[in-house]
Amino acid sequence: METEEQNSNLEIKQTLTAKELINSEKTLENRKEKLIKWVKNPYNIFLLIILIFSFFLYMHYFQITNTQTVWHDEAEYLSTANYWVHGIPYNIHPARPVLFPFLISIIFSLGLEELSVRFLLEIIPMLLSLIFMYLLVFEMYKNEKLALLSTFILSVSWIHIFYIMRVMTDTLGFLFGILAFYCLWKGYIYKKRKIYIWLIGFFVALSFLSRLTGILYGVFILAFLLLTDKLRFIKNKDMWISFFVSILTVSPYLIWSKLYHGTLLAFRQGYGGVTTDPIGWWMLNLLYDYPEKGFFIFFLIGLITLLPMVLSLDQILLKKNKRYISDFFTLFLILFTLGFFMYFLRLGENRWLMMMSIGIFILAGKGILLGYNLLNKNLGKSLAIVFIILVLFAGAYYQINHADNIIKSKISSYAQVKEAALWMKENSNSEDIIVTASVPQTVYYGERKLISFTNIEEGRPYTKEEFMKIIDLKKPKYMSISMFEPSAPEWSFTFAGEYPSKFNPVKVWFADETEQQPILIIYEINYNSSNS
Repeated sequence: METEEQNSNLEIKQTLTAKELINSEKTLENRKEKLIKWVKNPYNIFLLIILIFSFFLYMHYFQITNTQTVWHDEAEYLSTANYWVHGIPYNIHPARPVLFPFLISIIFSLGLEELSVRFLLEIIPMLLSLIFMYLLVFEMYKNEKLALLSTFILSVSWIHIFYIMRVMTDTLGFLFGILAFYCLWKGYIYKKRKIYIWLIGFFVALSFLSRLTGILYGVFILAFLLLTDKLRFIKNKDMWISFFVSILTVSPYLIWSKLYHGTLLAFRQGYGGVTTDPIGWWMLNLLYDYPEKGFFIFFLIGLITLLPMVLSLDQILLKKNKRYISDFFTLFLILFTLGFFMYFLRLGENRWLMMMSIGIFILAGKGILLGYNLLNKNLGKSLAIVFIILVLFAGAYYQINHADNIIKSKISSYAQVKEAALWMKENSNSEDIIVTASVPQTVYYGERKLISFTNIEEGRPYTKEEFMKIIDLKKPKYMSISMFEPSAPEWSFTFAGEYPSKFNPVKVWFADETEQQPILIIYEINYNSSNS
C-alpha cells in the first residue's frame, strides 16, 4: 500500500517537474522573442548607441577629473557623509537636504571613496536620465525620431556633462524630475496604471530631497493640471494617494531636521522669496546657453512648430482638447522655469534651471525633425539623413568643445585650499582646531574641527573683538586666510598683520611663480605673545 502511494507521489512530482520545465521553456522562449523584437527595432539600437557613446564620453572626462579639488558645495555633501560615517566634526547646513549626502555615506560605509561617489551618483544617474528622456518624449509625442533627437542633445549638453564631473545634486534631482514627468504621462494623461500616478509624488519628493528646487517639478505638475484639467485632478483619489506618498517620503527628513536643527522647516533658510534685486531678465540668455550654436537655430525653428498649439490654446485651456497638449507641456515647462527664477528668486546659475532643458531639447529636436521631413519629402531620404548627421555632428561639436574647455579649466581651481587642508592635517593632531573661511573643503580634506569667521547661530560675521575672544578661548592651532573666500569679513584679511607676534606665517601659496601675490597663508597661532 505504501509502495503504491509512493509511486503515485513520484508520478505527481514528475508531472509537476515536466510542467515546470515546459513553463520555463515557454518563459525563456517569450523572453527570446521579446529580445529579438527589441533588437529588430532600429530606434532601440540607436538609443543603445547613444548610451554607449555617452558612457565613453563621460568616462573620458571622469578620468581627466579624477584628481580635481572639490568645490564648496561638493565639500558640504562629502563632509556631511564623513560626519555620519567617520564622526569627523561638521555642522550640517540647514539648506542642504540630506538624501544626496546620505547616499554618499552609504558608499563611504562600504569602504569606497570620492571617485565611486562620482561614478555611482553622477554618471549612472545621467545615463538613466537619457533612457527616461527617451521614454518621456516618446510617451508625449509617440515619435521615436523626436525622442532620439532630444535624447542625443541631452547626452552632449555641456552643462549636464560639466556637472556630472562634480559631486553635485543637480543630476540626481534632474533624474527624479524626469521620472515624475514620465509617470505623469503614463499614469494621469494616458491612464495606463494607477501605480504611475502614485509614483509621481514619490519622485517629486526624491527630487526635493536631492535639492530643494526639486519641489518645482511638483509645483509645475500642479500648475499644468490646473490649466489643462481644471480641478478634476483633485477628485482623483490616486492623485491624493500620490500626495500622501510624497509626504511620507519627505517625513523622515522633516523629523531629522526637527531633531538636528530644531525646526521641521530648517531648509527655508536656503531660499527666500522675491528680493529687491531687479527682475532677472539676464536668465533669458540661458535659452541660448543650453542649446548653444549648433542647436539654437533649431530651437527657434522648434518654436515655430508650436504655432498650431498657440492658435488652439483656448481649446486646450477651456475645452481640454488634448491634441496639442504635448506642445503645451513643452512650452509651459520653459516659461514656468524661467518665470520662477526671473521673478521669484531673481538670481541663479544655469544649473538651477536645468528643469527647462527638457523643453529646450525637445523643441530643438522638433526643429531638426521639421528640416528632416521637408528634405525627405522634397529631395529624398538620403539627403535628409545626411542633413540629420551633419546637424547632430555640428551641435555635438560645439557642446562637447564647450564642456572640454570648462572642465579642463576648472580642474585646478581651489587646489591651494586642498593643499592647505592636507598640510594642516599632516602638521597637527586630531584634537587640534583650525580657523578658516573655507569650512567644508578644510573639513573634508583636513578632518579637523574648525572655527569660521561667521556666527552661524546669528547668521552674521563675527566682529574683530568677538573673534579674538573666541581665539583665546578655544585656542586653535592654525588660521588659514585666502583670496578664495571673498565672503569672509573684510577685517579677516588684515587681521593677522595687526598682531605679528601672535600670528606666525608658516606656509604660503602664491598666485604666480614670481611669488609677489600671496593667495593663501597659513598662520600658526602663538599663545605666549604679548598680544594674547
